[in-house]
Amino acid sequence: MRRSSLLVAGFVLALASCSSPAPAPAPAPPADDHSAAEAAIRAADDQWAKSAADNNLDTWMSYYTDDVAVLPPNEPIAIGREAARKSLGAFLATPGLKVSWKTMRVEAAKSGELGYSYGTYEMALKDPKGKPLSDHGKYLEAWRKQPDGNWKCVADMFSSDLVSPTPAK
Repeated sequence: MRRSSLLVAGFVLALASCSSPAPAPAPAPPADDHSAAEAAIRAADDQWAKSAADNNLDTWMSYYTDDVAVLPPNEPIAIGREAARKSLGAFLATPGLKVSWKTMRVEAAKSGELGYSYGTYEMALKDPKGKPLSDHGKYLEAWRKQPDGNWKCVADMFSSDLVSPTPAK
């Protein structure tokens, strides 16, 4: 009897192991979308740079998110569309202003939802007396993918490479 009990127990265990479901396969890792995101950010930044020649505030603002933070030199931070529009409106109204920039590097998160770009800019303008001035420097932009798939700048910062003039004593 002992032998038949062992056989029955073994048979029950064998059946149980055959009827239990196989373990679920491990979930696939998330897709690595950063290469496509980097190309899209570069394309958006390049298009923005081309359109900047017009000094059109509405066009400029179309590259920003609603919660944008603009960090211009020698001014307080402008947070949100209204503050950014005010700051950039004054900037773009500068007499003789011509701005251009060239993207040097773009990187995006592997998720493909956030990224940044940086590069250099050149700027020409006129002082209050009409004398031509020029500036060059660097910029850094943070980008976020929008629900419609487009990329918009969520933070924009630039600063001059020129030495600030020493104030008169």
